[in-house]
Amino acid sequence: MRLLLVADVHDAAKTAERIPGSFDAVIAAGDFTYRRSLEAAVEVLEALARIAPVYFVPGNTDPPELARYENAAVKPVHGRTLPLGPYTVGGAGGSLPTPFNDLFRVTEEELERLLSSLAPTPHILVVHNPPRGVLDKVGGVRPVGSVAVRRYIEEKQPLLSVHGHIHEDRGIDMLGGTIIVNPGPLKDGFYAEALLNGTEITVWLRRV
Repeated sequence: MRLLLVADVHDAAKTAERIPGSFDAVIAAGDFTYRRSLEAAVEVLEALARIAPVYFVPGNTDPPELARYENAAVKPVHGRTLPLGPYTVGGAGGSLPTPFNDLFRVTEEELERLLSSLAPTPHILVVHNPPRGVLDKVGGVRPVGSVAVRRYIEEKQPLLSVHGHIHEDRGIDMLGGTIIVNPGPLKDGFYAEALLNGTEITVWLRRV
């Protein structure tokens, strides 16, 4: 199974159209729009859905009601787990409070509750906020990740965990046996690909 991993699209639907190759699904880790409306976020999700079915969580710049938007090709996984072929996908949207005018903020307690409600435990985790200490450095120095997200990954060990939020800490890392990916902001042309074959996963960072 080949997955397209994206985050921090921020209205760059045209950039998504330039991504080459074919995919079985798109895993999208939030922040679809800066325009602060459900309609603007849906416009971006529909553009991604022209590539492949989209499994997503909202980010802090998205309206909270986006977590309930769903159609045949666009599936929210905020606080729930859905099947994807032989795998399952689940996650949590929003972010811990930032200095900016967030639309969708969550607390550590809310993240813990949302993640603990995921059943069954997802093979592919999607959380806008990264785990504390992994791909979460603002300005390359200050960690702002979630303790609750880190704890969940350490305990449940999903195969793959996809995050965004921190534009400047793009990369691939490990937390226990879980591959952690921040594909980078699609608004700047960054994305990632993941090839899944059973429990074997290969991830590549890409740029349009």
